[in-house]
Amino acid sequence: MTFRRAIGSVVIVALASGCESRAASPIEGAGASVQPRLVVLLVLDQWPEWAFEAKRPHLHAGGFDRLLAEGAWHVGRHPSAVTLTAPGHSLLGTGQTTATSGIVGNEWWHREAGKAFKSVEAEDGAVTAKWLRVPGLGDAVAAANSGAKAVSVSLKDRAAVLPLGHAGTAIWYSPRTVDWQSTRAPAWLADWNRARPIAFHLHDVWEPLDPAQLAALTGRHDYQAGEVGEQGFGATFPHALDRTKNPAAAIFAAPVGNQIVLDTALAAVDGEALGRGGPPDLLVVSLSAHDYIAHGWGHESWEAWDGELRLDQQLAGFLAGLDQRVGADGWAMVVTSDHGAAHLPELSGGGRLRFAQIEAVANTAAERVLGPGHWIADPKFPTLYLSEAAREDARAPEAIAAIVAALRGQIGIGRVERTADLLGNCGPRPAEDRALCLGLDPERAGEVVYQPARNWLFEDDDEPLATSHGSYYDYDQEVPVIELVPGRARHAALTAPDTVRVPIEDVAGLLAGWLGVTAPRDLPGASAVSTRAASR
Repeated sequence: MTFRRAIGSVVIVALASGCESRAASPIEGAGASVQPRLVVLLVLDQWPEWAFEAKRPHLHAGGFDRLLAEGAWHVGRHPSAVTLTAPGHSLLGTGQTTATSGIVGNEWWHREAGKAFKSVEAEDGAVTAKWLRVPGLGDAVAAANSGAKAVSVSLKDRAAVLPLGHAGTAIWYSPRTVDWQSTRAPAWLADWNRARPIAFHLHDVWEPLDPAQLAALTGRHDYQAGEVGEQGFGATFPHALDRTKNPAAAIFAAPVGNQIVLDTALAAVDGEALGRGGPPDLLVVSLSAHDYIAHGWGHESWEAWDGELRLDQQLAGFLAGLDQRVGADGWAMVVTSDHGAAHLPELSGGGRLRFAQIEAVANTAAERVLGPGHWIADPKFPTLYLSEAAREDARAPEAIAAIVAALRGQIGIGRVERTADLLGNCGPRPAEDRALCLGLDPERAGEVVYQPARNWLFEDDDEPLATSHGSYYDYDQEVPVIELVPGRARHAALTAPDTVRVPIEDVAGLLAGWLGVTAPRDLPGASAVSTRAASR
């Protein structure tokens, strides 16, 4: 439950966890001169402000120019240090940080089950929103009981499910079945799967649009140190899907992944009759390939530049498709991201650290207190979990202190704390402490919280990365926010952001205002929603 009261120009927000107070957002509750028929949240997964500013002068294929000729370009800031896909999409859809939403990562260790589950994975492997403690925008639309619809489309299941919450129609790509799956499985989606089979693309080859242009834009050769490829692709062009071990998964890391999401989003507008009259409908679209491409090659790479140039064209087609279906004046949109990302460490003086190294250092430290054994259940960022045996040992506090001390001496780790020292009362804490606090769920977080050193990345042994994200540094927290308000007028295409700084936690409230529904964090019985969901 969220309790709000205004004092002059300041809005005080008190969460049930007692974690947050903040100044009023420059966009939250912004008025609309007309009511749109369709409200769109477009998420470019892993879209750091610094990378977009570098590419913006060269994006003139119609998509970004149109967005920036009809909208305002602000710099948004994520409030917590858990700048990851699942927490970021949850924040965009609920207005709640991890400390309240309970989405502590893309996956996390469940002590009661003795295993890790993904953020939208039920115990039986089904896709679910049960771990989300709070309502999302889909819940807000459903609570209004107006007949309006809420639909989301993404390659990633977590990016489709979490912004909506526990209601609405979430649609995502399954590489196992090579088709679109959904929480509701509408008839039109089955028809779409038959009419536009994704398997048709499994023999696609990604070639650069213009190698000479890419060389000029990047000032580098196709390969540069740090590029590793993604989903089975190599470090350099061309990238043939059928040359990878799993072509169906390779779609995640190619521009065709963005295209099929945008095409399916327009099919959803048709299939669900979105924006055709009555109260405004909601469409959430998240472009996951944008994230995978950056992970594999870095934002400075030929691949990232080529992907962005192609996305510029793809967005032009998507916006024209919205015009055709609901009218150019019938839709409003926010374009933003779930998180940013770091520069290639080879260009920024940073480095990479593997989770196996972190686990080894932590376990060795625990053994000095507890004796020989395997004392770490899961070292996965952002928190490290002790095993059940370690937690039940009377010497657990000493072991935690030893782990903290050992990890603080590890090159590549910038901050290590006992989780218990950073729980609750987030608002008055210093900036970095507050960012850590807002990323910690009191029940689900591990015993030790840690952050990379600046320009350093964490990665798995079996999944090397060119770049990544997940920190309280500006490159991870700052993302573009392009706001196309209802009843907007065209202007000269913007070439730089304005001075407005937008708290990303306020995007959900802005969209709810356009939809004419109660903001998710203000819904009555919000805690009851999460309680019911958790019991499913």
